Amino acid sequence: MATPYDDTFKIFISENAQDFLSWLVKGAQIKEKLLTEFEGRDLRADALLQAVFPDTGEELLVQIECQTEKDPIMPERLLEYHLRARLEHKRPVYSCVIYLLEDGNVQQSPLRWEIPGGQEILQFHYQVIEVRKMTPGEFRQLGLPGIQPFMILTKGGATREIADEIFTSLERAGKIDSSAAAYNLVSLAFGKDRVVDQEWLTWRFKMHEILRETPFYQEMTREAREEGLEKGLEKGMQKGRLQTLRDILFNFVQTRFPDPKLTHLAQSQIAIIDDPEVLENLILKVGPAQTAEEVQRYLLDWRDNVEQED
Repeated sequence: MATPYDDTFKIFISENAQDFLSWLVKGAQIKEKLLTEFEGRDLRADALLQAVFPDTGEELLVQIECQTEKDPIMPERLLEYHLRARLEHKRPVYSCVIYLLEDGNVQQSPLRWEIPGGQEILQFHYQVIEVRKMTPGEFRQLGLPGIQPFMILTKGGATREIADEIFTSLERAGKIDSSAAAYNLVSLAFGKDRVVDQEWLTWRFKMHEILRETPFYQEMTREAREEGLEKGLEKGMQKGRLQTLRDILFNFVQTRFPDPKLTHLAQSQIAIIDDPEVLENLILKVGPAQTAEEVQRYLLDWRDNVEQED
């Protein structure tokens, strides 16, 4: 069954095949992304990459599966994909499964088959990666922007600081499709209950209008229309920039420091600010603020700061 993570993973693989190879198989270089459908029956792998080792010229197929939950027959599935890929392409195959979410104990390599009496007739080795058991630092050390979005799913990784690090890394690397897909992944990682973080995410997305032109975003909006979600999507993604920034700033203040006097001050000050840059600066200051007094000072001093810049 398809999950909200599936399309996101396909975007990452498509734009970052070399980063995935460098992560999974040391020294391998991408040669080609192969079709993942196999002839003869309804069988589809998540990704199949043709790699080459430059020093020797040897070639290898790397088959990757991405899972959000435990599958009791995952080793057998990997074995079937492995065998079909080897028969079809006449090359050795390396199989890997990446588990994104924690779902109890997953089957570890190798898969072993025995017959009655205990004789082993098959042993199949594959790589298992459990992202939830990793740390953000492990991904940083790899220095591969294309797989850094997984940091948001690591132990202690679902924070705004990590999200911003992911987006910045992808933007600097010019990976536009992956940037759009990363917003979806971060939103899923934050969850519906983290309202303030979701609003921050919406604000940051709006700061990069170029993402709207990516195939990922366009597909997301098309599916939303088909499923009758257009109204909600328009509200979250297509409101006027100024009003959106006002809403985010007010919600930041109201949620983090629910003091009636501070809320009233925020409401009155925000209503008279008609410069998006001023609102953006206030959001960046209010977001990490530690006390209500600190927020009050920002709300009262914004006009003085604008005059000083002028």
